[in-house]
Amino acid sequence: MAINVSITTPITLTQYAQTLPENDPTRTFVENMVRESDVMAAIPMLPASMGKRAFMDISSTPTVGFRAINAGASAVAGSFNLREEDTFFIDEYIQVDRAIVDRLGMEHRARQEQLMSIALGQMFSQQLIKADRSSNPSGPDGFQVRCTQVGTNWFHNSAASGGAALSLANLDTLYWTVNKPTHWIFPRTLMPFMDAAARNNSLVNQTVAFAKDDFGRRIIKYKDLPILFGYEPDDTPDLLPMTEVASGGGGAVTGSIYLVSFRDGGIYGIEQTPLSVIDEGLIVGQPFWSTHVKWDWGVAREHPRSVSRLDSITAATIVA
Repeated sequence: MAINVSITTPITLTQYAQTLPENDPTRTFVENMVRESDVMAAIPMLPASMGKRAFMDISSTPTVGFRAINAGASAVAGSFNLREEDTFFIDEYIQVDRAIVDRLGMEHRARQEQLMSIALGQMFSQQLIKADRSSNPSGPDGFQVRCTQVGTNWFHNSAASGGAALSLANLDTLYWTVNKPTHWIFPRTLMPFMDAAARNNSLVNQTVAFAKDDFGRRIIKYKDLPILFGYEPDDTPDLLPMTEVASGGGGAVTGSIYLVSFRDGGIYGIEQTPLSVIDEGLIVGQPFWSTHVKWDWGVAREHPRSVSRLDSITAATIVA
């Protein structure tokens, strides 16, 4: 079931899955993906048209003021930037030898599809953060290459070589740079240090809280915003590995935190063709069962202040 392009309100992938019949393979696939990645579960999606989503962001507001008696009224107007973002194609085929299916049953196909959903969930999350069209024009730009203005949407936790432990004061600074923030995205490596900070009343007071998401996963909140970290430990790298070089140089031992505004009008995913999973059956002339996974998606940053980055953070006890 496709999302109609006339829809103007955002829909998460979890909500999209719930619009599909329970026995639809797409529903199972999408539900597996959003269980894999908390970032993927959180970001809203909006439709694109002809492979693009066009929107206007504010360039300047009009100048207003008081009028004197018998003086004419001023005629002023604000200005907008007309911008657009693109979608990009994913086509994957899950091909399973019919001999293996004969031996292990159709459940083996389902397990291969589950592995693909895990891989795609992780790939989506990685592209969302780290993708760079200058090196791979086949995909979107991620958050990192959108945060390039030092002092506006890019901040350094430390100017020292090798970085420094996360400072909550710097995290507070980041909070006030994003328009209507909704989520933090942390390196998974830092999450145990947030657990420790939560036990230190003199450090965090009442700014750290705990909750559970729709899948029963434990959530840590800071300033009442949930902290996302991507996905559980796996053979693939963490979503935000501590492999960055700090602003002050040194070894590649630091990481970054992002603050985002996941909403219509902020930063969100776009799609020309909603993700679908098609059982193609046995390939003619070949001994393979085939499943086709397709999705045309991208990333749109509508508000220019909808994402900020704090870098140069080491894996160490959090400080005030």
